[in-house]
Amino acid sequence: ALGGVSKTMHGPCRRAASTFLASGASTLEVASSRSQASASVIFGHGLGDTPQGWLWQCQAWARELPWVRFVLPAAPVRPVTLNGGLPMPAWYDIYGLDNRLQEPATGAEESGALWTGLLEAEARAVGSPGRVVLAGFSQGGAMALFTALHLNRLPQLAGVLCMSGYLPNTAALASGSVPQKKCEVPVLLCHGQLDGMVKLEMARNTQAALQGMGVDRVDLREYENMGHEVCEDELDDVAEWLAKALPDIAT
Repeated sequence: ALGGVSKTMHGPCRRAASTFLASGASTLEVASSRSQASASVIFGHGLGDTPQGWLWQCQAWARELPWVRFVLPAAPVRPVTLNGGLPMPAWYDIYGLDNRLQEPATGAEESGALWTGLLEAEARAVGSPGRVVLAGFSQGGAMALFTALHLNRLPQLAGVLCMSGYLPNTAALASGSVPQKKCEVPVLLCHGQLDGMVKLEMARNTQAALQGMGVDRVDLREYENMGHEVCEDELDDVAEWLAKALPDIAT
């Protein structure tokens, strides 16, 4: 449930879930503690959330990785069919909770343009898209995968991180066609075994779909007793993975 909203709503359920905001959110940035960042993470929030809901964690990761800057975009406000058509921050429309990989993800192309624009800007800022990770939680993680796969950006990236998410609209990706050849870019999928909003099966199916497309380095980490949320072990794993995907290149 979303903070301050009816129990029938579906949205972020995290240790520090933020109150639902209908509008007014804007992109947030967490600067590198160094004078010049050498790497960047674009991190997308989940359905009904705002960048503010993940600011605390990105600040914590930035302290551990002082050469990395974090950019937290805000989803547009749109009607969400799953929630009776109520407008809320959403990267794309969601129709149900069953087979997430088959969602048409209506609106994702529009949101993908925003993500692509940020990717290009961050690549210029840190020197290369190979120093940028696309990341997110729940629908934000789905958008990271969507941008990488549907918009064919994966081979350029340092990696993709999807927490409690999935790859939407896999039907639009012909098996073996994206990427065109074997891809060694790392992908980390983190998922709670007790997730009732995005079933663990969706993460396992996402891993299988990616591997079927030639993405070899797909790591799925499952967490016991974790629902649609985060835990300390997961956050530590993400920090360790980011440090490997975006190593410090200071001389």
